[in-house]
Amino acid sequence: MIQALFNSEVEAFTGLQALQQLDLTKDISLGETYVLSKDASGKTAIRSAKDKTEGTGMISGGLLGGLIGLLAGPLGFIVGVAGGMLAGSAGETLKAENVSDYLDTVSSQIPKGKSVLIAHVWEDWETPVNSVLLPITSDLKRFNVNDEVYLPAQTELHKINKAIQEAEAKIIDTEGTEEADWKNTLADLKKQREALQKKLNQNAEQQEKQYHHWIHTAEETEQEHNEEKKAKLQKRLTEQKTRLEEIKKNR
Repeated sequence: MIQALFNSEVEAFTGLQALQQLDLTKDISLGETYVLSKDASGKTAIRSAKDKTEGTGMISGGLLGGLIGLLAGPLGFIVGVAGGMLAGSAGETLKAENVSDYLDTVSSQIPKGKSVLIAHVWEDWETPVNSVLLPITSDLKRFNVNDEVYLPAQTELHKINKAIQEAEAKIIDTEGTEEADWKNTLADLKKQREALQKKLNQNAEQQEKQYHHWIHTAEETEQEHNEEKKAKLQKRLTEQKTRLEEIKKNR
């Protein structure tokens, strides 16, 4: 997951267009992209949203999907832009998943008048993206989807399961008001587990769709490139197919 902070909305869209061009030339594989802008009054809005497996469109309400949906959803795992900090963590309680709550959290991290580009990409090396974004931003961050998004989510799921086991044991050992309190705690924990598991499943499905799209597109266009580019694409295809099988196996 790439995140870049820009001084203006124009620069953010310039960065987005540069990534789209790299995708066209197959220097990277580009997935869903978002541009978020904060005006002088402090109001943040999603100016553009693109999910290459679903088409292009504006988000004006409802739920955020894809990988961004996990960042904005139960874990509150919103990538911060101030000082490289993270707003939210895997240890937080479940949060509402609608767009306004997502923007409220992001808004606290974006300086007034600035814009943020968030993009899900597959890059074989960092040079192509660096070459088009670093001339227009000095704040470019990368977050590994596997290690920094899904592993914390799985860790949180394990914590909830352990807490459920402890609550079930307490119910057996207590009675009266204390027993009732533990039953309420157990019910709440099960709701948290159900919501988190649902979100993880949805995002696994989204990842599968993204990888299928990337693989299909690369296979269709592979013959259009020279031998050097073909070799790079073939290596990428092999790695993406391996990753797709891992996702399927771990669901």
